[in-house]
Amino acid sequence: MKILNHLKPADHHILSQISDNWPFQFVSEFTRFHKYYFNETVNIIYDEELNAYMPLRILDMKLFAPAQILYAPLRESMELTKEEQMQFFNKLIRLLQNQGGCERLVQPHPYSILSAIPEGAKYCDFGTYVVDLENQTIEQILEKFHPKYQKAVTHSEKNGAVVKIGKECLNDFFMIYKSTMERAGLHLDEFTYFQSLYDYLGENRISCGVVYDQDEPISGIFVIHTLYGAFLTHAGTRGDSKLYGAAKLLNLEMMRHLKEKGVKKYDFVGVRLKNNNPALEGIFRFKKGFGGDLKEGYLWKIDILPLKAKAYDLMVKLKSGNDKLTDIIDQVNT
Repeated sequence: MKILNHLKPADHHILSQISDNWPFQFVSEFTRFHKYYFNETVNIIYDEELNAYMPLRILDMKLFAPAQILYAPLRESMELTKEEQMQFFNKLIRLLQNQGGCERLVQPHPYSILSAIPEGAKYCDFGTYVVDLENQTIEQILEKFHPKYQKAVTHSEKNGAVVKIGKECLNDFFMIYKSTMERAGLHLDEFTYFQSLYDYLGENRISCGVVYDQDEPISGIFVIHTLYGAFLTHAGTRGDSKLYGAAKLLNLEMMRHLKEKGVKKYDFVGVRLKNNNPALEGIFRFKKGFGGDLKEGYLWKIDILPLKAKAYDLMVKLKSGNDKLTDIIDQVNT
């Protein structure tokens, strides 16, 4: 197993298998974006025996060295089997233990659903809804929408909704997204984050969409994509329009836009399974209503160097007095 990086010319030959047919987390432009915006490293872990690759983010923390899996390991742009993933993860853990530069693998990003759980890891069930763009027409995709969603799309179209997709929508998208995050009390990515993604990945891999009611932006989405698939990473709505189906229409038109680009699938990025939180259950139902297939798996985390990891946790708790749950895994298991 090797640790590779797109920024190292010596690694380019082994990384040459990676193309636009792989998820965006694997491509060199995403590595460059992370280095520029976060000053963080995104390595590509390569296992020679399995001929498999996996992106691993090294978080930028002064007193602690965690890492984060950014997508499941792939071979020829296809996910490994459960057994192969287990083999890959066990090798990765041994590699990190031997190198000593990583104390913990933290919870993967929600678009990184895994099939295998290594021994000793803390985990939770997790899933996502994925719409097949490659093997369906737009009409067939719409037919799988929940009947209420179909009516909502028709209502918005008949009442003058206008959908725009492109970089020119970024300011309006951010206004909607910002108000949504502030209203919900959630973490807000700054405007420069989205602008930098456009700068590094380009309009061929970024699509920003907004739906308007009489020139007023009312719902917006931000999607990162390659030919492999599209990931709806950010969204927002103002919720004060007569066009109650605007968000459904916007997602349909984004699917149409991406299908025309040759993108194979549309991923709504994460739903919690076996969940009892009414607010989160609403998110589950909203994403389910678009008629995609439910992909099920896990999120997990594990201490690579347990003593150092626990010492860091204790230091943070003593310093801040904060015992707040920090990730989805902790929240689900409490």
